[in-house]
Amino acid sequence: MKYQATLIEADIREGMNGEMSIAIEANGKQLASLDYFWTPEHFTARFNGSAPSMPKPAHPMAFLGKPIESINALKTSPDTSPVDVFKNNIVEFEI
Repeated sequence: MKYQATLIEADIREGMNGEMSIAIEANGKQLASLDYFWTPEHFTARFNGSAPSMPKPAHPMAFLGKPIESINALKTSPDTSPVDVFKNNIVEFEI
């Protein structure tokens, strides 16, 4: 199943300090959201939704990890901001 990730909001102060919220969509509907928070000391990710109720159910960790993999694959360089990836690309991932 192919899902699309869209940026809700981001505040990336520097590479190792920021926060970002992403919507997970399929068939034009938002099905869940993801929240990421990070500093040099810690990383927190939260899946907001019902993973068993998704069109293709999966563990919440899959929904947290796959969008990040897709974002990183679309970066033109290691220092490209995730915000720039969303500006210039459609971010999709498969479960």
